[in-house]
Amino acid sequence: MALQKDYSRSIALRCLTCGATYAFETDVKTGSITCHKCNRIYLGGKEELIHLNESLIENEKEQIIDEVKDDIKKELQKVFKKFKF
Repeated sequence: MALQKDYSRSIALRCLTCGATYAFETDVKTGSITCHKCNRIYLGGKEELIHLNESLIENEKEQIIDEVKDDIKKELQKVFKKFKF
């Protein structure tokens, strides 16, 4: 039994002020990130954005775990369906 499905995901980080996921620009010199929709500056850069989006990331992780569990259950049911007890 081998699961062939790809469970990888891309998670769009959101600006905590305006919710934008597309308006970020990184300052190469300082590493800070600016949201150009609301002009919020994240001085901690990507690490700060990841930390502030932790609940979003955790939610996505839980969805992936549930999906993997369901797929494993289905695969096990297929395997054991062949056996008669």
